[in-house]
Amino acid sequence: MLSTEDYIRLSIQNNLFWIRIMKEHAVFIEATMRPPGRLYANQAGRFKQNYDRLMRLTIRLSNGVIQADDLHSGQFYTQYTIEAEQQAQISTGINIDTNLTRMEQNIEPYNPNCAVNTYMEQSISALNENLLSLTNSFVRFKAELLELRTTCGLFTMMYTADIEHVLLEAQRYQKILVGLQNRVDMNPEDDINFWTQNMAGHAKVMRGELDPTQGVFINQANAFANTFDTLVNEETSVCNTPTEGTLLGETEDIAEFKAMITQGIIDCKVQAIMLALYTDHLLREANHFIWLLK
Repeated sequence: MLSTEDYIRLSIQNNLFWIRIMKEHAVFIEATMRPPGRLYANQAGRFKQNYDRLMRLTIRLSNGVIQADDLHSGQFYTQYTIEAEQQAQISTGINIDTNLTRMEQNIEPYNPNCAVNTYMEQSISALNENLLSLTNSFVRFKAELLELRTTCGLFTMMYTADIEHVLLEAQRYQKILVGLQNRVDMNPEDDINFWTQNMAGHAKVMRGELDPTQGVFINQANAFANTFDTLVNEETSVCNTPTEGTLLGETEDIAEFKAMITQGIIDCKVQAIMLALYTDHLLREANHFIWLLK
């Protein structure tokens, strides 16, 4: 059973991370939808707007709650995020509120004098309920897209595997919110299994979205895909379970690769059909996994 203080802290930490992930999923869906899918693009745009609104509220509730090291862990934003957002807005025509990122950068770190009170607890509870309702709807929306994509009822520039990936992440956030509202902490073992599989998926999508001229980077992405596939298999094996040290080292390596690719796309030195915001998104997820492992 979570204490009130842990409930508030974990709610803020998870929401700061996951709301940005969800709203960027909406951006990627909208950006890759072709004209016959305009209805779905518009729906994705509305999801982005709703997550933006709740992200603004989360940031306002965050001051004095999160430790400085956690705020600067690279899971909420990176050195690339604002520029990547600006480039994505120019490239896609989708409005992206970079002020939210600036607000995140200015969140005040943990202050023991910030009282945990009934008002704060009620505000967090109401926020979580709103986020759960919105994420339930987003899960249904993504499931519908996946069904349409796999049955050839809708064409989008997103891989089928990528739509499945963003659906699984929304379901993960859904599960976390339900646990928080029941005052139950997540099982660390679930986190490790989920994010190890995600790192493999990230490498495979990057491998497929790098331009064919980028042979060195494609080979690196492929090597990461093979490494994390092996780690996933080891996690399901009783006899050969990877150590957290191995997982941490490999995740730090793939985070460095994602950072390099993000900078390369921003500088137009890496050719790909990925936005820099997309690879920055993947980098933040790797940083989140590193934070969990540490």
